[in-house]
Amino acid sequence: MGIIERRERLRKQVRTDILKTARDIAREEGWQAVSIRKIAEVIEYSPPILYEYFDNKDKLLETIRNEGFTYLHDELLKLKNLYRSPEKLFIEFAQIQWRFMLEQTEVFQVMFNIEGALCQSKQAYQIEFAMLNNHPIWEALVQIRPRSAEMVSKTFYEWWCLTYGFLMVSVVTQPHPNLPNLEPIFMESVRRFLRGLA
Repeated sequence: MGIIERRERLRKQVRTDILKTARDIAREEGWQAVSIRKIAEVIEYSPPILYEYFDNKDKLLETIRNEGFTYLHDELLKLKNLYRSPEKLFIEFAQIQWRFMLEQTEVFQVMFNIEGALCQSKQAYQIEFAMLNNHPIWEALVQIRPRSAEMVSKTFYEWWCLTYGFLMVSVVTQPHPNLPNLEPIFMESVRRFLRGLA
């Protein structure tokens, strides 16, 4: 391996370490405790080196938010290739959304600016809504309820608010140990939404 390749691999590793450390601190102490200086202390780098990767905490949070949405979108694309039934796609993805919120709560907090994870960027939301007619949920809605693109887009927005809104309110109002008890209510809400489309 040449010097350039080794440097690039080291650079990727440091970036990964920064993001993981930020999430670890947030999981243990909350997002208010996360700072470039604290991350630098944990990974034993000087703060100026970290600023070579992220200009500020907002850029760091934006990256974590984008990674959260990218992960969910990739999981959705996998489901699209597994299931022909649009209803099955909705149900399976709702379960993935729930597990993600439960297992990666600190990332979910960044995705929706909750629990002190304030990120100014709205890029991830804009991307999510900009790709509507290429979004697997949008496509599934077209199969369930063929209508004009505008009506399908409105229904997509309702689904987005229902699922992510439910998850967000749950994270904000419930102690983490109580969250598993809410999964049946969440899944029934998704099923009721689907029944309403018929």
